[in-house]
Amino acid sequence: MKVFLPLNIRVDNRKLLFVGGGKIALHKIQTVEQYTRNITILAPFISEELKGKGFTEIYKEYESSDLDGFFLVYAATNDTEVNRRIRDDAEARGIMVNVVDNRELSDFISPAIIKQDEMTIAISSNGQNVKKSVEWRNRLREIVMNGWPDSND
Repeated sequence: MKVFLPLNIRVDNRKLLFVGGGKIALHKIQTVEQYTRNITILAPFISEELKGKGFTEIYKEYESSDLDGFFLVYAATNDTEVNRRIRDDAEARGIMVNVVDNRELSDFISPAIIKQDEMTIAISSNGQNVKKSVEWRNRLREIVMNGWPDSND
């Protein structure tokens, strides 16, 4: 079983690559874009929800050389074999990769988060129970929004 250490990774001035431009990528990008806009999306098709948001958009099929120069990679396609190839290529280059929805293939996972101004609360089940992490996040969000100190404290 994989065990993930919760930590915060500095991403300013670092390039992040999402291979995949559909709903799978959209879900992860909605969280990541709260911390950086330095996102490249590589896919033959990029959904309307992701187009024109200021990200670099590359329309093509994935090749291993596409990973060059990136700090973190998200394999977010709907093709298991392509995601596995991305993971293998990233590992060979020493780049950490998240294979979306497959913790066993991932070097890191993304927690359910609450972000308000400079404050972030992250909830993780070590990738074992995503639904429960989201439930906890939603409960904590209600508490935070209804009575915890505001950002001026």
